Amino acid sequence: MKRLTFVCSIVFILFILFYDLKIGTIPMQDLPVYEASAETAAQRPVYKTVKVQPGDTVMSIVGQAGSSDDIVKDFEALNPNVRANAIQAGTAYKFPVYP
Repeated sequence: MKRLTFVCSIVFILFILFYDLKIGTIPMQDLPVYEASAETAAQRPVYKTVKVQPGDTVMSIVGQAGSSDDIVKDFEALNPNVRANAIQAGTAYKFPVYP
């Protein structure tokens, strides 16, 4: 009789652990709600403003941090109506910054 009680107790405890880990015992409406504040790189562009000197290019200012296509696309997104191959000396532009 002691063995049967012991085995039933072990099975019951294992069932409780399984239920708690798989389904949970806290109802969803009782859990605290936190507002997500994760921002992606597309939501918050990282850039620096640089005044272009004679002889500067987009690639010379940004460097080789990423692929040239991505750098040109990001530069043109930060500077609407400006082509990457048509920047002018003496003008300040926004250049993307890569980690």
